Amino acid sequence: MPRTRESTIEDYLLSQCRAHGFLCLKFVSPARGGVPDRVVVAPGGTVFVEVKRPGGQLRKLQQLTHAKLRRHGAEVHVVDDKPSVDAFVANLLKTSSDQQRAAPCPTDA
Repeated sequence: MPRTRESTIEDYLLSQCRAHGFLCLKFVSPARGGVPDRVVVAPGGTVFVEVKRPGGQLRKLQQLTHAKLRRHGAEVHVVDDKPSVDAFVANLLKTSSDQQRAAPCPTDA
């Protein structure tokens, strides 16, 4: 049975983000290794996403970089299969919906 490649998961993430109107930008930092693969911009916020093949593990440098990003207030997610991408997107949609309900309506003032 062929193994699912990381690129397959990344393509699925991109397609799901586009389907929901999110920006899903490739993140490359030539001067710093270990950065997440993608930056996703959605109404609920901007988050980093590391894409792995199913069962893939973070390298030590990635673990350190993700921890540093989190210490600075960033949200970092790791997805490694289609269900984890679906859960990630559902979480972004819920966050967006929750924020829209909590935001005051300009006409209420």
